[in-house]
Amino acid sequence: MDNELKIFLQSFKELENLFRALPITDTQFQQLKGSLSSIQENAKDLVLYDSITHALNARARKWLVPDELIKGMAKIDIYDLRQANKVYGVSVVDTELHKLAFQLMSIFTPDKGDYVQRSPGSDEFRILSTSKPPQVMKRWLSELYIDQESTSLLPWDFGVGFTETEAENELQKQRKTFRPVVLRQTILESHSEIPRHMEENNNSQSWNEFNMPYEKIIDKICTIELPATLEQQAITQIRITKNIVENIATKDALTGTLNGLGAKWYLDRTVIKSVALTDMLNMHEGNTRYGSAAIDQDLKRFSNMLFKHFPKNEGYLLFRSERAGDEFKIAATRDSIPELENRIRTAWQMDLHRGLLAWNYGVGRNEGEAHVDLYRNRVKETEIMEQSIFSGKSTFIILRPESEDYPGLFKLSEEKARVVDGTPIMDLHLTVQAIRNVDDFAALKKRLEEYAATLCPFEINAGNIARMNVNNQQGRLWLLAERNSFLENMYNDLGQIASEMGYESYPYKSQNWLPHIKIVDLPENTTTRIKDPTFGTGGEITFTVRQLEWTVQKGPERWEMLYQFPFS
Repeated sequence: MDNELKIFLQSFKELENLFRALPITDTQFQQLKGSLSSIQENAKDLVLYDSITHALNARARKWLVPDELIKGMAKIDIYDLRQANKVYGVSVVDTELHKLAFQLMSIFTPDKGDYVQRSPGSDEFRILSTSKPPQVMKRWLSELYIDQESTSLLPWDFGVGFTETEAENELQKQRKTFRPVVLRQTILESHSEIPRHMEENNNSQSWNEFNMPYEKIIDKICTIELPATLEQQAITQIRITKNIVENIATKDALTGTLNGLGAKWYLDRTVIKSVALTDMLNMHEGNTRYGSAAIDQDLKRFSNMLFKHFPKNEGYLLFRSERAGDEFKIAATRDSIPELENRIRTAWQMDLHRGLLAWNYGVGRNEGEAHVDLYRNRVKETEIMEQSIFSGKSTFIILRPESEDYPGLFKLSEEKARVVDGTPIMDLHLTVQAIRNVDDFAALKKRLEEYAATLCPFEINAGNIARMNVNNQQGRLWLLAERNSFLENMYNDLGQIASEMGYESYPYKSQNWLPHIKIVDLPENTTTRIKDPTFGTGGEITFTVRQLEWTVQKGPERWEMLYQFPFS
């Protein structure tokens, strides 16, 4: 039995036993027991259900569904929740999430051994069945999936299997067939999809509503006129039970930080001197690359790190967002802004490259100011890059297909543009590296010429399609290239040349680099819904590269060629 569940049940059982042992009539005992049963039912609702969708939460899976009894599992993933929040607004999306959860819970019900679960801040639902094998679950979900285009603003995909890995693989297979994978350039994301008061939820109980039943049962105990010792013992046990429920109900099941309910209950009753917000830079890509189980472990690691640097006994409250599961908030009751900023900067520096997900932070007197500071910190690198662009010192090394390979690549661009109602991109190339803040163009030219002379022609294989959202503006489709040893070595070698000459290159490591070719400009502010079974197929393409091309950026979408360097 889960330890939290054991403590939860034991606290109510001990309280019931205490009532039974009191010198009271059977009628009085039944009244106390009835009140206690109501409190326990309410407590179960608080600790087991997601406040936005009313689906079961992650804790409920541990409490209600033993892994050994699961016969089938389904995983439902919203295609692009961030884009939906931007286009429709958070309140509309909350309603749509609730509607989708209701549809799922109407089909998969606990009385039939089925459990619909959602984790806070997640765009995923899981369905755990103790009675249905995967093929039966697939049949039920397929009917709902077909109808979603006309019934929901939130496009979603699903997969089924005997394990979560099997369900995830089937989901990705379906998504690859019908939609592009979503990638994001996160430096300029403005968090417009996260509500300013991220923890507010008017549907959840208030602090007074939670406390009232416990106070009423204490009042009942007092009216019985028990001996003072027994009365105090009963009141103490009631408050112990209340504290146990409160601690579980306000704790995020995954990370152990406070959840949205905790924020609602505590922040209005506490004087906060400063606030820090943290946000993962690549949560979506992380889930795609590493899988949700690995990302969950990284979120646990991250929250443990925050607890170490911001302990409760030193005046810190740690929260995880209900709507944005990759955002955390630190509320300081003692620290001023400079003190909190110094502490979180230290935590950030010590945590660099320790986890799967990089993160950033912002600090202010309140959440609004911290939000602005977070955004400011995220665009610092972009501001440096833009200064380099406008000074004509930002250069890029690109690879182009040979003339005989270009027609096939452009044909693919046109085909995909038709499917998504986009515009094919004419300048088809793969950017290997950026070399910024260049002062001595002649010296860099000589280094690049010498480097190209050491290379031999090689082939690039490309196939998967990804949707790239850039700067909360018009998106693009990318054709992802296979990262082979030639490309990875070239990326590292060119980065080393830039470093040796005192210039800047791309900041991420080669294993985090996604070599790609931009092939389609997408319509702005639309959620791409692709229901063409040929979309993810027939895109495999190979082309040969025989030279490097060195370009300089003259404006936001304007590049000029400097030199071409043939391979030996």
